[in-house]
Amino acid sequence: MTARESAAPVVMSECAGLWQRTLLVDTDGAPDTTTDVRWLQGLTRFVDLRRPMPRPDYSEVRCAAELTGQQRAWLRMQDGFAGVLTQSGDVFHWQRRIELHAPGPFPDEGRMSRSGEMLVEIGVHADYFEHWVRSETPDTCWAMDLESPDGDRVILLRAGDRFGWAHLDSTGAVELSLGDVAHGEWVITDSCLPYREGHLLQPRWKTASETGNTLLTSAIDAEGTQVTPQWIVRYTEGNVIV
Repeated sequence: MTARESAAPVVMSECAGLWQRTLLVDTDGAPDTTTDVRWLQGLTRFVDLRRPMPRPDYSEVRCAAELTGQQRAWLRMQDGFAGVLTQSGDVFHWQRRIELHAPGPFPDEGRMSRSGEMLVEIGVHADYFEHWVRSETPDTCWAMDLESPDGDRVILLRAGDRFGWAHLDSTGAVELSLGDVAHGEWVITDSCLPYREGHLLQPRWKTASETGNTLLTSAIDAEGTQVTPQWIVRYTEGNVIV
């Protein structure tokens, strides 16, 4: 069975979890197996991070102010987006609400089918196909849309022990990060801003008695100073527990 012959139907609710792309065959027919592509899907919200490999060494970089020209150039080569997934028949539509680059001329839509444990995505508006494999099936999923007093927008989602964070600030700068939750710590493991990796996100309610109005997170500013952004919850889905 080839990728284009896969026919097992896919339901959106079956897509929750962290998926990694193992193959892309694009319009030029050339295969790509080296780009690190990770797609975290919740109930409807998703975060998708795409990074060319190999990447420069960022181990000594603590914040944006310390980036070299070469490191900044590699950052611009990344792609990624976050938003809302919908389904119509076998066509999935990734509505991008936060993205690293300007949108293309067509909607992001693909026909999804299953080949064993692998998802196969075939482009609707472009001639491509992708293979996706999932690390595990999450037992719970939830998400929130957040907004800061300054107009920054965020999608925060959790699927099992994985989380996704997509932040669009008022200047147009974007952070797309993925991470793990273990022993009460939300550790960023993969990010379009590599100096964020290893840092804690730590979402928590502003006061212990609050359960859904104002959220706090941990972050660093461009100079590496620890800050505590405050977020207004605009939307939730699933059973939110932070």
